[in-house]
Amino acid sequence: MSSRSRQAAARTRDKWREKVWYQILAPDYFDNKDIGLTLASDPELLLGRTVQPTLYDITGNFDQIHVKLKFKIIDVVGQQAKTVFHGHEWSSDYLRGLVRRGTSRIDWIGPILTKDDYLMRISVIVFTTTRSKTSQEKAVRKEIERVIRAHAKKHTFDELVQKVVLGELAQEVRERVRVIIPIRECEIRKSKVLKGPEEVKARRARLRRGTTKAQ
Repeated sequence: MSSRSRQAAARTRDKWREKVWYQILAPDYFDNKDIGLTLASDPELLLGRTVQPTLYDITGNFDQIHVKLKFKIIDVVGQQAKTVFHGHEWSSDYLRGLVRRGTSRIDWIGPILTKDDYLMRISVIVFTTTRSKTSQEKAVRKEIERVIRAHAKKHTFDELVQKVVLGELAQEVRERVRVIIPIRECEIRKSKVLKGPEEVKARRARLRRGTTKAQ
């Protein structure tokens, strides 16, 4: 090995020695569960980094392994990295397995604003037991929107995330929708945090200023 190669190898080893393992924790509303480890030479480098465990990693229920979560690191205390929920998604393979001949799939996707001003996008999927009519699909989407927006209006971000990810909100949607048409499955298949409270408030302020100028 040449002198230059040995120096490069030594620098690489030194960089690895400088790195520290950090434990990544889920947010309080998921009981601060350990969701992984990550290496960094500086804790500041962890901020904004995302991790993607499954719901199984949180609950220990293997039946939930198809639910992929996304958390963003927002703070580092000692050697623990704290996170905030950033979204979730069901695996495409699992969803494909729910498709049946002679049935319909009804989707609803929309932005919602929580009680404490988090802007999220929610995606709901419904699989019927028979072919649906256009009028039924419209009624289903309308009812889904009514339930989702009502919950968003009365719940904080932390509360709503638990209801979305753990299936409580989907269960309520299911009970309301099954009155319109018989269904096999109803799930919140995807969610994403679009803006935090500060961004939402700043946008409101800009809109108010624009309205005032127009007047």
